[in-house]
Amino acid sequence: MPLISPRRGRRILRREQLFSVVRESLIRGGVLSTSYEFKVLTLDASGDSFLVLVDLALPAHVMPDEYLLEIESWVQESARLRHDMEVRSVYWRRQAVSDQRGMALKAAVAAQTRAKVASQSAGSADGTTSGAEPSPRSRLQAVAADELEAFRRALKRAAPVAASRAALSETGEPLPAPESHSDFAALSATQYGKL
Repeated sequence: MPLISPRRGRRILRREQLFSVVRESLIRGGVLSTSYEFKVLTLDASGDSFLVLVDLALPAHVMPDEYLLEIESWVQESARLRHDMEVRSVYWRRQAVSDQRGMALKAAVAAQTRAKVASQSAGSADGTTSGAEPSPRSRLQAVAADELEAFRRALKRAAPVAASRAALSETGEPLPAPESHSDFAALSATQYGKL
């Protein structure tokens, strides 16, 4: 296996970092992975400056240009803040109408833009802004105290039954409780979308 130079290795690493930034920004914007393809071009030998070329398979009425500008700013800002690299420009190309497919979650960009504007603008004294849509929390019904207490009693009654039904090993001894944890560091690279 041939060795690669440190400079080339760094460029490869930087490209991979930018790949993840572009993917995350498109997902954040609600663009599904089946609806785009992209390429990254390195503009300098050290791998600090890039161009991004995106082939978008979505029509303009599904993903308007102002959403693309917002996604472009997310790519540039994330690359600069997370990896100290410059994305000089993101070039968008829409595929021919016959090749367009998929859909976008337009609400993702709109909701994040509204949240950004709301956080930047000062609200009234009670914390609400005029003309703003009600937050998802305000549409939820509160759980009554008696409902909560009934739920807790049901859980307590179910605990002894579950313990008595514990699985027994072939020797008749109870099996240990399975471990329940989320160790995302143990996931392989393909589970993050890299192939």
